[in-house]
Amino acid sequence: MIVGKTASSRDFSQNYHSRVRISRLLLNTLLIPTISCHNMTRRMKSLVVDDFPERRGNMKKRGERGAPGEVSESEVSESDVSLTGLYVISVKAMAIGVAIVFLLNFATPTDFIFDRFADFKAAATVSYAPVVAKRLIGFLLVILFIATPSLLVMHWLLRPVINCLKGMKNGIQVEAAMLEGARRRIINLPFFFVGIQLCVWVVLPALIFYVFFLFRMMDMRTAVVFSTRASMVGFVISSIAFYRIEDYCRKKLIPFFFPEGQLAGLQGAQHLAIGRRILFFYAMGAVLPLVILLVTLITVQWELAPGTMPAKEYGMRIIAFTVVLSCFFLISAGILNRLVARSIVAPIKNILDVNARIRQGDYTARIKVVSNDEIGILGDSGNAMIQGLRERETLRTAFGQYVTPEIRDEILSNRIPLDGERREGTVMFSDLENFTPFVENNPPEEVMRSMRAYFTRMQQTIRKHRGLVIQFVGDEIEAVFGVPVYFENHADAAVHAALEMRKALEALNRERTAEGKTPFAHGIGIHSGSVLAGNSGSEDQSAYCLIGNTVNVAARIQGLTREIGCDILISEETVEQLSVSPKMEQLPPRQVKGYSKSITVYRLL
Repeated sequence: MIVGKTASSRDFSQNYHSRVRISRLLLNTLLIPTISCHNMTRRMKSLVVDDFPERRGNMKKRGERGAPGEVSESEVSESDVSLTGLYVISVKAMAIGVAIVFLLNFATPTDFIFDRFADFKAAATVSYAPVVAKRLIGFLLVILFIATPSLLVMHWLLRPVINCLKGMKNGIQVEAAMLEGARRRIINLPFFFVGIQLCVWVVLPALIFYVFFLFRMMDMRTAVVFSTRASMVGFVISSIAFYRIEDYCRKKLIPFFFPEGQLAGLQGAQHLAIGRRILFFYAMGAVLPLVILLVTLITVQWELAPGTMPAKEYGMRIIAFTVVLSCFFLISAGILNRLVARSIVAPIKNILDVNARIRQGDYTARIKVVSNDEIGILGDSGNAMIQGLRERETLRTAFGQYVTPEIRDEILSNRIPLDGERREGTVMFSDLENFTPFVENNPPEEVMRSMRAYFTRMQQTIRKHRGLVIQFVGDEIEAVFGVPVYFENHADAAVHAALEMRKALEALNRERTAEGKTPFAHGIGIHSGSVLAGNSGSEDQSAYCLIGNTVNVAARIQGLTREIGCDILISEETVEQLSVSPKMEQLPPRQVKGYSKSITVYRLL
């Protein structure tokens, strides 16, 4: 047998069964004050800046993102920028914490708790409700007593944010110092609020139970244990409040105040590393429950002595307390696990989603940076790399408008040697006849439009046959087939392109004639051989070009078209590489300028 100090075995048996019935009533009504306080905070709109229409329209530089002293366009709409949820979290944290302490104390098998509920034993079954109502009113008063300072503390902490938002609402230019202070307060808010709340959970229980000791309602050891246990419960509740506030800020405030991320670069901002998050969760979810259970068992031994209470009764009461404690920590550990996991997994998932979009070529994607821990730094680095890829793609696209995609890719991939490389290919030159009189007799705008129309038709035809336009010089086109990307039958491709260019020019001339404009005539020269392909120019500015005797001969052959009076001439070297010979006429060997040997050319019919 285990004997108590002040109560008989019969009293303990009656008290135990009475407390079981009382527990059912209390559990059904215990959430009422929490819900009431939650609804009460909904009415505190006067303390909160809820909606901020035209908050950015009155800024100094509308649309400029990340400018010092300004809040720019972000993904968060005006209706999302609300501080109400932070007040709700602060009240709920205190209310739930007090409720948990009340439940744990109620389930603790000590004479102090039994004496506090002696009126339940004396009441009949039908009169339990008034007794519960009496206790509930007292519980509500405690909640209100604690919740009011909590609301005031939260409002005080949010003053920099509220002032900044009010300034935007009123169309006042927000100074850089004010904006930076609001940003810093948003990041530090979970740390500051929870730090103050922890102090409350340490000081307030100590004062309350010390009063109980002064009025001889409990001994000093029991007061110390109850106070310590309440503080431990406060640690758990505060840790949940920390992650809830952090989660709220990440969803509602940080995207608005940090549209470009860069939270880690803000001076004076606190941060919680990922390793500490996991360690913190382990301490709150695993270590603390064991400590509370151990402290409670020791307390019960102080309260009980051999000779009064049956062992079975003692065991049942310990089991009841353990069940309540286990339920509390199972729920709190589940909530903590969800919040901690979300604080880590959600940003990582966002990074993976953005990475998938980048792999698909969507360089408009952006990582949503909402923290200043390792993941936040990784997100900022990722955004910097995405920005680099976006700029590279923009340059690549713009570069492709001045050179062909083949040359662009060769240059950007650094596959072109510094001194160039020898390639086998077929070079083509095309030049308009009587271009100088045309320029003299027409406005520059008309010349530009006409040249653009001509070059567009010719370039499209050359591209159709896998040719590459190297450059447009005046009225001349230089193109190559088989360079820089080699392919078989490049000579055939060049000849077929020249024949189709003849048809394209005929179609263009029909349009020009219909418009009353002078028709064009051009001469095309083609030659095959070895060329040196590479970057030419200065160290600061270079251009892709072809160098070699093959290029010079092709240019001279094009010049022969004026002398002979035809539009397409090809060299004997090109004819020798043709797999299918078109209709052509061999001309006598001719001497060309700058070339020591006579060359044989063929006129395409």
